[in-house]
Amino acid sequence: MPGFVIHIAIGKTYLKKHKNEIKDEDEFFKGILAPDLISLINKDISKSETHYGKWGNKEFDIYLGEFLKDKNVDMYSDYWKGYFIHLLTDIDFYLKYFKEETLELIKNADTFYYDYDCLNKNLIERYHINNITDENVTKYMEYVEGTPKYLREDKVVQFIEYFSEINIEKQIKAIMKEN
Repeated sequence: MPGFVIHIAIGKTYLKKHKNEIKDEDEFFKGILAPDLISLINKDISKSETHYGKWGNKEFDIYLGEFLKDKNVDMYSDYWKGYFIHLLTDIDFYLKYFKEETLELIKNADTFYYDYDCLNKNLIERYHINNITDENVTKYMEYVEGTPKYLREDKVVQFIEYFSEINIEKQIKAIMKEN
């Protein structure tokens, strides 16, 4: 999972680029954080459940068709739009945009967490992420001075900018066509 700061930055940038699409920004951000936050708060719920797939040290499969077929999901709701963006972000982050970095980290039996901690300060400043009060989130938004092992800040910023351009409706249509 990209760190909370990356998910929030994508959400903030998405809102700027898609004015009037999201009516309730609080619900949208709750949805953006939910797939990771739910499993952190409730240890009985796995990331595989919240991510609609297989989620582990070497597995990153998300079944968006299953997500869209879930009777609880309402894609007219800003919460579920945020949730959907989170899942899409994870897929593109691990399996496309940062695929080489992900394979290298798996080979080294490592994680991106140190890299996120190194990048958080600059991303928080760049994207004006300063209004998060949930302790379950803020403890993962801390930072350290250092150099990331796998992720380059410029590439992460490019990813945030690129990914915030997505069109939810087009994504849904493409997924439903496949399923």
